[in-house]
Amino acid sequence: MYALREALLALWRHPVSSLATLTTAAVSFTLLLLVGLFLWNLDRVIGAAEGELEVAVFLKPGADLAALQEAARRLPGVARVRAIPKDEALKELTAADPYLKGAAELLENPLPDTLIVTPRDAVALPELARALGRLPGVDGVEYGGRLTLELLRVARGVRLGALALILMLILNTFFSVMGTIRLSIENRKDELEVMQLVGASRGTILLPFVLEGLLLTLLAALVALAIAIPGYRYLAGALARFLAFLPTLGPADLATAAYALLLLAFFLGTVGGWLSSRAHLKEVAG
Repeated sequence: MYALREALLALWRHPVSSLATLTTAAVSFTLLLLVGLFLWNLDRVIGAAEGELEVAVFLKPGADLAALQEAARRLPGVARVRAIPKDEALKELTAADPYLKGAAELLENPLPDTLIVTPRDAVALPELARALGRLPGVDGVEYGGRLTLELLRVARGVRLGALALILMLILNTFFSVMGTIRLSIENRKDELEVMQLVGASRGTILLPFVLEGLLLTLLAALVALAIAIPGYRYLAGALARFLAFLPTLGPADLATAAYALLLLAFFLGTVGGWLSSRAHLKEVAG
C-alpha cells in the first residue's frame, strides 16, 4: 500500500508532466494498436489473395501427365500440384455450362491435360511459371493475378514501414515514462536521502517509481483501447459494405490484440520505471 500511495502522490505532485506522458503514451498506444490491427488485417488479405494464385500448365498431346506432375512437384517454390486429365477438365466445363454438353458429345475433346500448380511464395510466381514452361512436354503456361502480385509487393513494403513505425512508437512511450520517473526522483530528492540514511531497502525505494511507470502506461493503454477498438470496428464495417469479400478481424482477434497491448503496457511501465529509478537514484539520492 505504501508503494501504491507514493506512486499516486507522485503523479499528483507533477500533474503537467504526468498528463504529458499519459497523453503521449495514449497517442502512441492508439496509433500502435491501429497500425497493428491494420497489419494483422493486411496479412489476412494477403493470405487470402496468395491462396488464389495458381499457374495453369497445359500439356502437349501425348505428354506423360503423371511424369510431368512429379517433375513440377520437384521444382523449388512449389507448394502443391494438381493434375487434371482432359476428360475431367471437359466434365468440369460442361458441368459449369450445360449448353456445352450436347456439343461436347458430338466433337472430340479439344482440351489438353492440365497441371494446376500452387506456389509457396506468390511473389515468385512469374519465375515459377517460366520454370514450368521449360519442362519437356509443356505446351503453354498461364497465370492470372498480375495486379494481385503487384499489390502483394506493395503490401510487403507497407508492412516494413508499419513495423518501423511501431518500433518508434514503442521507444517513444518507453523514454517518455523514463523521463517522468526521473522528474519524480528529482522532486523527492530530500525524502529519498532521508530514506537511505534510515536504512530503507532498495526495493522499498524503487517500487513506488516502478508502480508510477506502470500506472501511466496502463492508463494510457486503457485510453487507447477505448479509442482504437471502436475505431477499427467502424472502419472495418464501412469497408465491408463496399468490399464484402475482404476478411476482417473478429471479436476474438480484437480481444487478443487488447491483451497484447496491456502486456506491452505492463512491460514498458515496469521496465521503464525500474531502469530510470535504478539509473538515477544513486546520483540524486546518494
